[in-house]
Amino acid sequence: MLPVQDYINHFKEMWERSPDSFPHFHKTYSSEEKFAHEHNFDGFQNKLKELQNVRKVQQVKSDPAKSFFPMFRSFLETVFDFDPGHLEIILSEDFKDVSKDFFYRARAFGPELDPEDIYQGMRNVWIMNGLQLMIEKPVKITPSVFAYSMIYPYSDNLLDNPEISNEQKQIFSTRFDRRLHGILEIPLNHTEKQLFHLISMFEGEFPRHKFPRVYESLYAIQQGQTNSLKMITQNGISDDEICNICFEKGGASVLADGYLVAGDMTGEQEQALFGYGIYLQLLDDIQDVKEDSLASTKTIFSCLPEKDLGRFVNKTIHFGRMALEEMRCFNGVKSDDFLGLMNRSIEMMVVESVGLNETWYSSEYLEEIEKISPLHFSYLRKKRTQSKSQRFALFQKYFDMPKSKQMAV
Repeated sequence: MLPVQDYINHFKEMWERSPDSFPHFHKTYSSEEKFAHEHNFDGFQNKLKELQNVRKVQQVKSDPAKSFFPMFRSFLETVFDFDPGHLEIILSEDFKDVSKDFFYRARAFGPELDPEDIYQGMRNVWIMNGLQLMIEKPVKITPSVFAYSMIYPYSDNLLDNPEISNEQKQIFSTRFDRRLHGILEIPLNHTEKQLFHLISMFEGEFPRHKFPRVYESLYAIQQGQTNSLKMITQNGISDDEICNICFEKGGASVLADGYLVAGDMTGEQEQALFGYGIYLQLLDDIQDVKEDSLASTKTIFSCLPEKDLGRFVNKTIHFGRMALEEMRCFNGVKSDDFLGLMNRSIEMMVVESVGLNETWYSSEYLEEIEKISPLHFSYLRKKRTQSKSQRFALFQKYFDMPKSKQMAV
């Protein structure tokens, strides 16, 4: 079996020795620079509004110089200051092709899914595509990449639904666990039918007798999901247990990503991916601190007695930098570009999350960390709902187009 507890212990020790001092960043932004970036952001949003018209989409796409990806590249360069080496990874032809491929397949598989659900799965596709690069495999939508990314919209939405009782969630988790272990179950509802079908895709690509670690990684993520239900209750749970559960859930999730890409890995690679997953879980907890607190869901961040969570954000950034260094064990990480992209992307999301949840931080901390943001926090808060609605309106328009027109895009 996978030594999950050993990995948890390794990264708990790393967490304990991660300082809570304010991290060093290579770049800060003046107010004038932020205003310039915000002007570019507004320009990008105006172009997105134009793309919500199907006829305009066709007009823009008929001219490659005005196509979406060059526009998106400019957005990343002029708003978020991504380096050219980072952009070559994000905007490679392979990444563009898999995004389209996933959209088509997701819509065909789950026509009942909302654009938000498919976007949720798309984020995991991008993580797995990054792992394909690191493991030096072709960047594409394999059956397992598709299946694992589609599991998220179905299982997570059920487990996160406050209208479904904890007892019902436990029953679902038990049945899902049995199916993961190869025990055939008759689905009780549409969600189970879809999830059991996705598991069969794993089995088709990775036969159980040839790739046992693939399924051990899936058991680990399911166990982590099941244990995380303990954090929803009002019952007393120690800080050490909370840390264990958060680390297990996050680490096992990306470990499963790795196995469903590679089929097999070394112990060093297992541990590195486990740490990467923990870092992403800590990011999620920082982003959702308000929602988790209101829902009485316990995480490392939501249950802290301190009003100012700044030192724990600092600790997360220091932890993440150390954890990502372990990713150098992968052959595909031949330069600093890939790790730099991963680290900058996550740290910018952490900084943004602080700005969007300002009531959880002291004014002194907000003033200090806002210097790292390429955008004013007040601007981020103003644009939060607007940018989200525009993004999903664009997805909805894209999904409503006939496939023949999608192919032209």
